[in-house]
Amino acid sequence: MNPQLVKQLVALNQAFYSRFANEFSETRSSAQMRLNRIVKYVSDGAAVLEVGCGNGRLAERLDRDARPLTYVGVDAAREMVEIANARRAHLHFVRAEFRVADITEPGWNRDLGHAPFDIVIALAVLHHIPSVELRQAVLRDIYAVLKPGGTFVMTNWQFMNNDRMRKKIEEWGTLGIDERELETGDALLRWKRGGTAYRYCHWLSRSEVEELAAQSGFQVVRQFFADADLNLYSVLKGL
Repeated sequence: MNPQLVKQLVALNQAFYSRFANEFSETRSSAQMRLNRIVKYVSDGAAVLEVGCGNGRLAERLDRDARPLTYVGVDAAREMVEIANARRAHLHFVRAEFRVADITEPGWNRDLGHAPFDIVIALAVLHHIPSVELRQAVLRDIYAVLKPGGTFVMTNWQFMNNDRMRKKIEEWGTLGIDERELETGDALLRWKRGGTAYRYCHWLSRSEVEELAAQSGFQVVRQFFADADLNLYSVLKGL
């Protein structure tokens, strides 16, 4: 993909999460049952890194379970990090810190604190990273801050397999982008809560996750679909 287009798509998503931070946060609760599929991979006393932490709901969910651990959350949207930091005062068991960091930029994983981590978690994040090369770079950066044999858990939207999400797909011409410049599986998703906006999203198949894992030093341990087939869950181990 053209580097300028990559930058344009990254900026598109970052502008969305900055503008609609409050509205998006309202749709992401720590009480959502789907988080149960994630927290079972987190051990007491673990050092946890969450990339794309949003409003900090995972830290809240772990705290509700009285899990004693250290947690670092990073997100590119300053507004989302501000929401997470405001809610941090309510945590009692999880020692959490939230930072602004853009995982599409080289060096984002330096000086994170508590590294190397036992587990890294990315919920609905990788599918917002444009171009296979940049997704590979992000996974390599994640691998670099994991302990040997550490765990990486991620979810990716299966919008092509979900009727509700398919209805949100918009023509690329809406933004004046020629779809011939994009990769297979790229889509423009519409948002209408509090105003109309768009996000870049890439449909990641099981085989594509396996290929990305192999290229970045990971081994796929388990993959499964859940949440009415909206999400592909992938559990990876560092070699």
